[in-house]
Amino acid sequence: MRFDPKFWEELKAKNNIVEVIGSYIPLTKRAGQYWACCPFHHEKTPSFAVKEEDGFYHCFGCGVSGDVVKFVQNIESTDFMTAVRILADRAKMEVPASSDFDEKKAQEFKRKKDVALKILLETARFYLSNLYGGDSRADKHLEYIQRRKISPSVAKKFGLGASLGYRELPEYLSSLGFSAEDMLESGVASLDKRGRPVDSLAGRLIFPIINSLDEVVAFGGRVMEKTDFAKYKNTRETIVFNKRKNLYNINLLKKLKREQAVNEVIMVEGYMDTISLYQAGFKNVVASMGTSLTTEQARLIRRYTDKVYISYDGDFAGQSADLRGLEILKAENLTVR
Repeated sequence: MRFDPKFWEELKAKNNIVEVIGSYIPLTKRAGQYWACCPFHHEKTPSFAVKEEDGFYHCFGCGVSGDVVKFVQNIESTDFMTAVRILADRAKMEVPASSDFDEKKAQEFKRKKDVALKILLETARFYLSNLYGGDSRADKHLEYIQRRKISPSVAKKFGLGASLGYRELPEYLSSLGFSAEDMLESGVASLDKRGRPVDSLAGRLIFPIINSLDEVVAFGGRVMEKTDFAKYKNTRETIVFNKRKNLYNINLLKKLKREQAVNEVIMVEGYMDTISLYQAGFKNVVASMGTSLTTEQARLIRRYTDKVYISYDGDFAGQSADLRGLEILKAENLTVR
């Protein structure tokens, strides 16, 4: 049986693989991974590894591997559907009936998702080329980066870019064969009063938001002049971006964990907080992209560490968010300060 991709994604998100496997066998954290003696063959030295951030396990002794559903299927000696039901019950979810799955809808969902990711990647490349392309309109963007003392190498590592106007991006994406509808659904464009697609972050300094799979899923933008409205703006939520379930810089944190143990993570509010700390040597930093930390973000952090330091702004909003964040992180069994 095949399931709706949304159900499948939610099932795995609500069944952390370390917690599920840890409920069957004792796990020990070492070198950024969890280890145990394999439950599927006899051994005295642990060779069974669980990668929390990837959601997979692998035994270097007998070669078994898989995701959380595969583990439950094997450990319970049951079939696929029963394993799904066990995990659904654990997460207090309803398993959809087979008639609930619509193959055509699933294919259309995948098509839209793939197109959105292609548009977002091309948009990131476009913004990057704008910043360093020699157009005088990008001077204010470069001056801001220099004023904030962000080095060129760090700016490029985070993929910073520049939007130079309202029409340039839609025209570029159109030249690549993308429709206005697809641009709108990806979040990079909106409609003007005449019903034409325009750049959603026109004129701003651009911060690509990249998920743990190294996919560009959205953008943040900062205005370059004084305004009466918010300095920062994100592209809207889409088929590939839900702000509640993402953290800025999670992609580089994942790479860091592959290189060394991540003992703690620093949680900040915004893009520049993250980049400034990263440049100063604190690479174990992520941002909630605002002050409203969510349970989903807390669960995402837990894949990488069990200790978090909150470092929000010192104003009233930031301090209030600190207190809310403390409770949310504690509720997810994280040590937080």
